[in-house]
Amino acid sequence: MQKIELSNLDHDLIAAAAAAIKKPVIQIENRKAPALVCAALRLDDGEIVTALNMTADVGSLSMCAEPQAIAEANRRTDRVIETVVAVYYPPEGEPKVIPPCGRCREIITDFSPAGFVIMRDPGTDNLYKVRGVDLLPYKYGDYWQDGRLI
Repeated sequence: MQKIELSNLDHDLIAAAAAAIKKPVIQIENRKAPALVCAALRLDDGEIVTALNMTADVGSLSMCAEPQAIAEANRRTDRVIETVVAVYYPPEGEPKVIPPCGRCREIITDFSPAGFVIMRDPGTDNLYKVRGVDLLPYKYGDYWQDGRLI
């Protein structure tokens, strides 16, 4: 997997995610937990889309930030997602880039097959980007063609 150096636009994307997760959110009745993750996507026209994770009482109904941001970006039918980043903001500490989970890797490669994901080496502040498809070799969808298993 090739690690690619970040551009100034990539650093701006990280900053947008960090700013969005630090913003106070409107308190909604019955909210069980604050959002701890923000995803930011950069589209091919330079627009940045952000979204927060949602924690639900039933864990399987909780939603990561990446699919929420992708759903919003998907409304722009003439746009392409170029780069994705997720930032975790613990209650005490500073925001840090985190990798997408397995489900998010699937949806990132579904909606941004040629896109990049910003990553961080564990235990360091070393940031870089990689092709999203490199994070998910042998993707489930690669085994299907015209509705048939290949």
